[in-house]
Amino acid sequence: MLKGVLVGFGIMLAAIPIPIVHFIAVPLSPFIAGFIGSGVAKIDQNGIVKFGGLMAGLMVIPAAAVLLVKFLFGVDEIIGLSATLWVVVVLALIPYTWFGATVGALGSYMVNRSREDNPA
Repeated sequence: MLKGVLVGFGIMLAAIPIPIVHFIAVPLSPFIAGFIGSGVAKIDQNGIVKFGGLMAGLMVIPAAAVLLVKFLFGVDEIIGLSATLWVVVVLALIPYTWFGATVGALGSYMVNRSREDNPA
């Protein structure tokens, strides 16, 4: 499962730096990452929520980094925005990532299950 989570997290990070496309790709990336990552991990019905939780858990890393920059180094602005705003945004992305990755993993599970039930 860890391999699938890392693939999904990599997909989410890869969607960020692409110019213009990132306006569409970043909001959809938790779902896409959950769909593809859970396909790589081949999770079963019991692993869907765990998969989403692990992907959301990885989003704690950027939140911790922003908190460290803010409180340890005393930085008040990061890329022209208030560090407090960054903390709020990153903390809001954690449940968003959990929901998107879980729904994507559920979609992947349903597709794989229907493929197994109806072989071509």
